[in-house]
Amino acid sequence: MVERQKISYEIQYTKIADKFFQTHEDVREQYKAAIKELLTGDHPEKVDVKRIKVKRNDYYRIRLGGYRVVYAIINGRIVVIETVLAGARGDVYKRMDRLK
Repeated sequence: MVERQKISYEIQYTKIADKFFQTHEDVREQYKAAIKELLTGDHPEKVDVKRIKVKRNDYYRIRLGGYRVVYAIINGRIVVIETVLAGARGDVYKRMDRLK
């Protein structure tokens, strides 16, 4: 039996993502649970994650019902998840062009 290594992680939010989550606290909790499952859970394959191919290739999105959360991973001793965008499906992809 393979034992999974415990991963330390931290979730940070940009202002625009935090503003969305202030009015959608239920989506924030779903997002936090999805990140936890990806990094430390027994079934990370159950989380709907895809790499987003834009100017930079280090963005990923998690699908949470009708919402999408875009994030980047910064590697180090602690994995830092920088939450870049969050919102309704169509809105998030329109705003992706503004990312650097």
